[in-house]
Amino acid sequence: MKGILKGLGVTFSTFLRKPVTIEYPDERKVLPPRQRSFPVLTWDFDHDEPFCTGCNVCVRNCPVDCMTAVMKDNPKYAEGTSNRRKIVDKFWIDYARCMRCNICVEVCPFEAIVMDNTWSGHEHAVYDRRDLHMDIDELTKVARSGQLVVPFRPQDNIETIERRVKGEEPPPPSFVGGRPEDRQRQLERIARGEPAAIQEREPEKPKVAAAAAPGAAAAAAGEAEVLSESKIRAKRMRAEREAKAYLDRGEPVPQEILDRIEYYKNLKPGQPAAAAPGAAGAPAGEVLSGTNPDGTMRFPPGVGTGPKGDPNSYEKVRARRMRAERQFKELTEKGEPIPDDLAKTLYELGSDLAPGGSIWQTLAAQGGGAAAAAPAASGAARPGAWTPPPGVGTGPKGDPNSFEKVRARRMRAERRAREAVERGEPIPEDVIQTIKELGGQLPEGVQ
Repeated sequence: MKGILKGLGVTFSTFLRKPVTIEYPDERKVLPPRQRSFPVLTWDFDHDEPFCTGCNVCVRNCPVDCMTAVMKDNPKYAEGTSNRRKIVDKFWIDYARCMRCNICVEVCPFEAIVMDNTWSGHEHAVYDRRDLHMDIDELTKVARSGQLVVPFRPQDNIETIERRVKGEEPPPPSFVGGRPEDRQRQLERIARGEPAAIQEREPEKPKVAAAAAPGAAAAAAGEAEVLSESKIRAKRMRAEREAKAYLDRGEPVPQEILDRIEYYKNLKPGQPAAAAPGAAGAPAGEVLSGTNPDGTMRFPPGVGTGPKGDPNSYEKVRARRMRAERQFKELTEKGEPIPDDLAKTLYELGSDLAPGGSIWQTLAAQGGGAAAAAPAASGAARPGAWTPPPGVGTGPKGDPNSFEKVRARRMRAERRAREAVERGEPIPEDVIQTIKELGGQLPEGVQ
């Protein structure tokens, strides 16, 4: 009986107390300042784009590999409305794997990712785990809508506590671009009729003429080329390397190289570039070679003039020539013979390593200039090489009557003829006719 009375006493003593529980989700507790929620991306309202550049620092440091980022060139940089050359294109975070360790926030060099310490940043209950794969639109939604009111980073919290203990003023807030007041300034700017992004500088001027081969095509056509800062620096450094090579040999540096160095030192980015001294093709009296005076590769006319991605583009022709020159040097070092197809590639692409003489030496012997290189490059003027009959193989590149396609048909017919002879079978008449029409060579003993 005594125990029952004690129990009732406890019951009556707590009967009138206020409840300690709350009715979630109608009521929510105030989250502590150091509470960690899930990471989100911040938004730069001044430039109307994410702070994230897709540098992948957070991805590499994530201990559970729950993040993925893809970078791209920033189109707003050319428009002058952003100073970021690169910008994030795609970003994913798997909240189902994220352990909210805050490492991504600490290592980010651009303050582009932060822990969203609000209830909306916590409440991500779903029925399917795949719904917790957040893409860039979902990750920037909180910042873009101006709801990122409590961004958290441990280092900021530590600095605030230290200053408070010392009696100093708290540090200025971090993540200055993703707060609601920044969103409000953007809305006011739009209301005044201004664009959403601030114009940082003048838009970049488009190139006046895109050169098919660096250093020659635009100047030959009488059009100026607009060079970026990196290209100007590259051309100047190339000229300086040429000058250093002369100095290392104890020889005087030619004046044209000195003029070129001075020219590129004074050239400004975006300024139309006239022909640099000694770099505008092959002036009268110059001995043609496989390189331009500025060190870039020189190809015969019609070679390397295709659009980007085309087999005849400057980049792909240069790659084929460099590959052929590398093979030539390797075979030479081993003392092995140079195959005919490799020698022909070197000759047709204007390499000075072509056995038996380059196409430039052939032109000099013929007394022609650069314009005379076209037939020699499309056909096979190299001594000992196959030459098609008149009117055959003279079409443009890609045409059924082009040199390359005619040569392929001839080689295919000759191979079929050899295989038939090896099997002891007669060569088909159409194969013999093709070989004769294309100036091929029939197997021995076959008329």
